[in-house]
Amino acid sequence: MITNIRGRHFLWYWLPTLAYCIFIFALSSSSKPLLPTPSFYGADKVIHGIEYTVLGLLLSRSIFNSNLRFSGKFLIILTVALAILYGISDEIHQAFIPGRDTSPWDVLADGLGGTLGVLCYTKANRARQLE
Repeated sequence: MITNIRGRHFLWYWLPTLAYCIFIFALSSSSKPLLPTPSFYGADKVIHGIEYTVLGLLLSRSIFNSNLRFSGKFLIILTVALAILYGISDEIHQAFIPGRDTSPWDVLADGLGGTLGVLCYTKANRARQLE
């Protein structure tokens, strides 16, 4: 077993993130949405934003609890960049799925969601450290 990043198991931090990435990939692999999509304008962008907010939170948890010797600002930028890159790869993947389309607006929603997730994580982490 891979162990000891700040005294905890590596898998404790990274397995949920990797599992969630697989979940996003599986959702993107379907020709039809698995869940009903709300019918208001921009609903798909809201769903992308929520989906990637969770990814941003999980990535933040994984990266900030890794034994990386970088500044907090760099780790925030790294986390947002990884969320955006995963969003881009998801859109490329969807280009090969019948019935799915790709959109730079989806990537923008993914990036905004990932950023929101990172900001929520860092704010909660700071508040926890002040206790």
